[in-house]
Amino acid sequence: MVILRTLLENTLSQNRSLIAEHGLSFMVETQHGKILFDCSAGNAARKNAEKMNVSLTGVDYVVLSHSHYDHAGGYPDMVRSGVRAPLITGTRFFEEKYAQDGGKYVYLGCGFGREFFEAEQIEHRVCTDCLTLFEGCYAVSGFEQKYEFEKPPSRFVRQTTEGMVQDDFPDEVCLVIEDTKGLVVIVGCSHPGILNMLETVKERFGRQIHAVFGGSHLVEADEARLAQTMKLFQDMGVALAGFNHCTGDAAQSRLSQAGEGTQYMHLKAGDCIFLP
Repeated sequence: MVILRTLLENTLSQNRSLIAEHGLSFMVETQHGKILFDCSAGNAARKNAEKMNVSLTGVDYVVLSHSHYDHAGGYPDMVRSGVRAPLITGTRFFEEKYAQDGGKYVYLGCGFGREFFEAEQIEHRVCTDCLTLFEGCYAVSGFEQKYEFEKPPSRFVRQTTEGMVQDDFPDEVCLVIEDTKGLVVIVGCSHPGILNMLETVKERFGRQIHAVFGGSHLVEADEARLAQTMKLFQDMGVALAGFNHCTGDAAQSRLSQAGEGTQYMHLKAGDCIFLP
């Protein structure tokens, strides 16, 4: 069984005792172990975990999908609260992230560097392609540009030794779990493009993708792109898509009106998925 618990998302579900804020955090469980996937921006994910009776002890890995604050900023709080599992990130995770806003730059980074987990004596592993976490569960990075219409917004940049460059998100990581019905893919923000990521996963594993959960970054997609994306999901054989965070209200509404094919849902804070 695969269990996915939404510890933090932009909006609340029916449990009004939880906290909602701009960010994302999942607890993922398989028969072989537990993974904390993203940590939100602050302490909200940890507080929600307590209210959801989700133990943060015994986590086998922490996987940060990329180094934007709303996914990685809460990591130090998790560590100080006792989460000591190995940390998995993509390459260039510690190149600082910014958004261009006219003549200024807005800091979007995670707020910590290598010295933090080194001081805490936490193991750090970098995923550049496919990293086995445990049986049937992998961290995947290095996504290929399959669809030209999927590109990160030009406002996203990162600071390198050569100055500011447009961010193509080499640090983006997703989680892939082998299930009886196919692959289950868990994404953070899908900055390289949700279709680019799914096609890369499908080709590397040679299996159909059964379900995808997380942020799709369709918030800025127009109607034509949404329609094309939905058609390609169906062509890929994706049966279940639980999107949230950076998907956006307009895209969520459009997805909810989809007919036969892929089943769409909005995973809000407190929502859980149980895949047999």
